[in-house]
Amino acid sequence: MLSIIIPTMQKDLDVLNKLLTQLDEDDSVGEILVLDNSCKGFSHNYKKVTVHVQKENLFVNPAWNLGIKLSSDKYRFFGILNDDIIFPKNMFKAVLSFLEKSDDSVGLAGIDCATNTPKAQFDTYPEQTDIQFVKADKMRGFFGSAYFGRKDHYFEIPEEMKVFYGDHFLFTRNVQANRQNYYITNLKVKHLESLTSHSSKFIANLFKKDRKYCIKHNGVEYLHRTFLQRIFSFTYYHEHYVLCLLGLKLKFKCKKKE
Repeated sequence: MLSIIIPTMQKDLDVLNKLLTQLDEDDSVGEILVLDNSCKGFSHNYKKVTVHVQKENLFVNPAWNLGIKLSSDKYRFFGILNDDIIFPKNMFKAVLSFLEKSDDSVGLAGIDCATNTPKAQFDTYPEQTDIQFVKADKMRGFFGSAYFGRKDHYFEIPEEMKVFYGDHFLFTRNVQANRQNYYITNLKVKHLESLTSHSSKFIANLFKKDRKYCIKHNGVEYLHRTFLQRIFSFTYYHEHYVLCLLGLKLKFKCKKKE
């Protein structure tokens, strides 16, 4: 069974409760750890949910680390999820089956896409499909929104990295351990856009610092590029395309699907 870890700032309790209801009813899920970074506490009647209220905001990556440490040894596998997202009801069973059949050569499996969804459409869960797992040689932006693996394949993220690049770090560490990562594909996922992150100077500075520390700890493999790639590159990260030309970076936000 899965230990599910969800950091939250409680920005939208309706969506969070929709996700928790889905998880609490799923036989593939053994426990659900909610890391409350809002420090407010969270009342509930879920059987599998344990809320860990923090004294101060740990931010994202340290909360992931703490969730792994607090999770029960009874469960071999983990899932780390955003709090603003819901899934097809058959996804967790498919993920658990995939991980149980996997050997030591498999690293992490993360979703490859998610649809920005109006709040009114969260009344229903996404339709079930024949979920598939495809080898991932490079990480795309949605991977860290929901990813799964064996607990002994989780690498503690450096404490200096607070919000960004934790997924890149874990993806790359598994590559360096000669493991193959996977995309979870052929599924629909609903999520609200950027509940807890926004285009502020504070967030921009965190992004730069986290990127710096991730490179320092050799956790972003594709950033170690050739000379030609340093001159020109075109990459995707968190719903933005970034064009780099002779050191000048231009950032383009992906157009929202209606």
